[in-house]
This record gives sequence, structure tokens and C-alpha cells, in this order.
Amino acid sequence: MPLKCARRTECRLCGSTALELVISLRPTPPANAFVPADLVGQPQECFPLEVYFCKQCSHAQLLDIVDPQELFSNYVYVSGTSPSFVKHFADYADQLVRAYQPASGALVVDIGSNDGTMLACFKRRGLRVLGIDPARAIAEAATTAGIETWAAFFDLEVANRIVEKCGTAKLLTANNVFAHADNLNQMAESVRALLAPDGVFTFEVSYLVDVYSDTLFDTIYHEHLSYHSIRPLIGFFFMHGLELFRVDRVPSHGGSIRGHVQHRGAPHQKDDSVAQLSEFEGSL
Repeated sequence: MPLKCARRTECRLCGSTALELVISLRPTPPANAFVPADLVGQPQECFPLEVYFCKQCSHAQLLDIVDPQELFSNYVYVSGTSPSFVKHFADYADQLVRAYQPASGALVVDIGSNDGTMLACFKRRGLRVLGIDPARAIAEAATTAGIETWAAFFDLEVANRIVEKCGTAKLLTANNVFAHADNLNQMAESVRALLAPDGVFTFEVSYLVDVYSDTLFDTIYHEHLSYHSIRPLIGFFFMHGLELFRVDRVPSHGGSIRGHVQHRGAPHQKDDSVAQLSEFEGSL
């Protein structure tokens, strides 16, 4: 069955139509569309791979969207097979527990939780955990291994269902998936619905500055719809009643950022990192 591909005409963050083509790669098949041995040599479906820059808010993004059901429902990559990422997530979980000190039994939800590698780190610390991941086989395997995982795409309906069944989340994470969602406005509203009043949402994504400065063209593929930087995200989260109050630069995937977000007016103090990176981007 042919893959579906849609095209948007407005910025994913601010809705502007003032979009400029800045990178045009050859149309390619989806990155994880592995071909069975009996089909090697046969033509594969190719889709546009072009990055556009929003002149209104400065967000960089793909406009051509391959059907996410096709990309993610039968996903094959699992985090636990990479020792470096097992350590990365363990260190990451330690940082969040030290910084925000969730009480024993507090809820941690991971969006795009994959095989539950990161959630297992929180569970060992006495926290309740729940994973959300559309890859059905991976979600079932994680649940069997002791990390309850719902096979679903994260949206407002799922967020409200979690609140009804489990309560609000003290910690909510989304690692290497906040760049995968086409409807980031719905994602932000879903985060706001699920996050506890004093909760923190953290996300890791490739950093546009590193993609550009180090010519990381191999990070541009159909799963990665957004190429995030700080300046557009400040206004985006504000628009949704949220606040980006801290940003860490981390080395994963050739250079990433880890954003820390809370409800606007929530208790965590905003540090200098947001303003410093925003100024740095403005100077480029």
C-alpha cells in the first residue's frame, strides 16, 4: 500500500505562511523503511526532504509529512540496545530527580518511551511510571518487562485519560520525539493538561545551531519534522500558558538541547541559560 504524505503551508509553531526554503535534499524513502531481501533492487517510494525557515518566528521545519502511523506504529529501534544511551538516560534521570525532588510514588510519564529504558531509571527510585509510545510491539514488550506502556500517540485525549486514571505528572519527558510531532500546538496543550501544577516537562531535541554549524545533514529525515532553536520556543510555550525556564546543551546526536518547561507562574526559578542561548542565536 502506498505511503501517505501530506503537505502543510504554515509554520508549525506560529502559523505564519512566510516560509523560505533553505535546504533542499533529494527526495528519499523514509529512513527506517528497511527492504526485505526479495525486494532489494526494486524502486521505493521517495518523498520530498526540504527544510523551510519561518521568517516570522525563525523556526526551521519540514513541510512534507509522511503518515506517522506508517513511520512509528512498527518502529524497530530500541534504546536499550545502545550502552551509551542507557547511561545517558540514567544520568538524565538522576539530574531530574536531584533538581526537582519528586516524592516517592509521584508520577513520571515519558512520551515516546520506546522500550522503557529511561522510565526504568525512575522506577528504581520509587516513582510511578507510565510510557506512551505508538510502536505496538515495543510497547507490549516494555509492559511485559514491568514498565506499563500505552500503545498510542500522545494527544489531549490520552493526556486526559492519564489524569483520570493516574493523576497529573510531576515529571513529564519527551526525548527525541518533540521534533517528530506535526501538531506541536496540540502537543503543548496536552502537556499542559497532564503536567502537575509544580511539575516539569523536559524534552531533548537536536539543536539547530549544531545541525547548521557541524553540517549534520544526516539528521534531516522524514521523522524529524522540526529543527528546534531557543528563540522560537520561548514564545511558543508562552502562548500555551507554559514557560521555558532552563535549557541545557547536551552532546547526544551530534548536539542537542534539553529544555525544562513549567506552567507559567509555577515555582521553579528561571535561570540565565534561556536568555544566554537566545542572545547567542541572535548573534549568528
